[in-house]
Amino acid sequence: MNDFKLFALGGQDEKGKNLYVIEIEDSLFVFDFGIKHPEKGILGIDAVIPSIDYLIENEKRVKGVFISSPSSINVGAISQVFKVLKNVNIYCNDLVAVVIKANLTKMRVRLNDSRIKLIKAHDTLNFGNVTVEPFQTTASYPETFGYALHTPIGTIVYMGDYVIDGSEQSYFSTDMKHINAIANKNILAFISDSENASRLDYTVPHHRIEKFISAPMKDLKKRLIIGIFEEDIFKLFEVVNQAREAGRKVAIYGRTLQKVIESTNILKSLGIDKKEIISVDEFVKTENNVLLIAGTVEGLYSQLARIANGNDDLIEFTENDTLIIATPPAAGVEKKHAEILDELARTNARLIALSDKNIWSMKASFEDIKFMTRIFKPKAFVPIKGLYKDLLKAEQAAKESGVLDGHTALIDNGQILKINKDGECVISRDEIKTADAYIDGIGVGDIGSVVLNERRQLATDGVVIIGANIDNKTKELVSLVDMQMRGVIFIQDENPIFKALHVQIQNIFENGVKTFKTDPRKFDINEIRKEIISKVRTMIKKDAGKQPIVLAVINEIDGNFKPRPSRNN
Repeated sequence: MNDFKLFALGGQDEKGKNLYVIEIEDSLFVFDFGIKHPEKGILGIDAVIPSIDYLIENEKRVKGVFISSPSSINVGAISQVFKVLKNVNIYCNDLVAVVIKANLTKMRVRLNDSRIKLIKAHDTLNFGNVTVEPFQTTASYPETFGYALHTPIGTIVYMGDYVIDGSEQSYFSTDMKHINAIANKNILAFISDSENASRLDYTVPHHRIEKFISAPMKDLKKRLIIGIFEEDIFKLFEVVNQAREAGRKVAIYGRTLQKVIESTNILKSLGIDKKEIISVDEFVKTENNVLLIAGTVEGLYSQLARIANGNDDLIEFTENDTLIIATPPAAGVEKKHAEILDELARTNARLIALSDKNIWSMKASFEDIKFMTRIFKPKAFVPIKGLYKDLLKAEQAAKESGVLDGHTALIDNGQILKINKDGECVISRDEIKTADAYIDGIGVGDIGSVVLNERRQLATDGVVIIGANIDNKTKELVSLVDMQMRGVIFIQDENPIFKALHVQIQNIFENGVKTFKTDPRKFDINEIRKEIISKVRTMIKKDAGKQPIVLAVINEIDGNFKPRPSRNN
């Protein structure tokens, strides 16, 4: 063994959809399995996940999927492992397992508990000549893991989510003693989260919301309502601590977060007593407790909008409420975030919205990457998880920390990076085919480019539906031609384009009748449909500049059929 390979099936030059594969000899080790929030132009799609065709084709070589944290960008697509990779195990801690099970229930995927292997920091997982060792880092979830792969040519370190916080003394703290022990074992390569490498500082203390909620928390004359993403468990930790000091109790409004805090182990890891948590019903009956509304990105905004518009069965915003949106907008949903703030501003509640200038997400910033690279002193450095500008900035941080030129590499999804025992990086000419798969409702992969193009066309150019009945014997029209337009132009009977379209459609039917009388074998109702669709699209394009979707429905019926007259009793 003289080298190993690294490639991404998702996560490079984008935010989310993280899925990374380390190939050592003939074995594949998969790290994280996430989603990406859809961009504005992808209509009706709930989430984007990476295509895993390569893993399906090489399933026998996959030793396992190793999850760093249960955030959606790292674990949101894990249902595909249960659906498709049916012989692959998942390695994670208790909290990740709770979130995975909740997601599988939501996606209506049958759960096989035996495939979820619970692990802890310091465990030793043996896979032949490779040993995988999880270690604890500081991130938005307690006990987030990094992984060290010990191989015959050196140790490969994968860190998906982390920040440097030497003051944190809890289940969120980084195990620096363990990391230093790993750093002494000939680190061949450091594979580092780089999503926020463009922030030129340490993330800590910019991630804390305590100073923004402490004053409203002490105002016991008002209820306090705080909105967070369900992956912001550290914010839950801060809220409960602040509420304890103020003598308040906390209610959770969000299915996944409720599932998380039902676990005794997780409550213990967060240092929370069950008595400090109340139900939403109890919150409604009180005047000075705290409600934490949590959901996925879209889920949180939908929940807040429902309450703001008075459509929620349990919660109503009143003048007695202080409402804090404690999570800056995620990538791709900035417009939605602005819209929900506008909706909330129309309620009677006092609104406080924290932006990314106030609060930073708990991901490594420039100085965090430099610090960790100096500890590991790797021969090679590979930035992952981020836009190209962030990957470039992380590479700069690594070089400032002593990594040599030629020992770093920026890879795109599908590119295969080879790193030899000396840490020299070479991108192979071979590539792995990558693609996006779309989640629409609970379906995965049912939505392709054709459907998305049709949705865009409907959104921009509208639809025209044409219906008619013809005699199944003579092929002559036996009804009026019905034409309905939606999202195209406003039409009335006297509208010239409306009349012209009817004339052209009538002519097509008349020509069809002539063809049938001359040679019945040449009559083809499908050709008539195609001709109507082509003519209508051409005329509307010329007149209105639109290219709508056109549907033509032609029924062949018995022309002699007459409905039986109804009787009057």
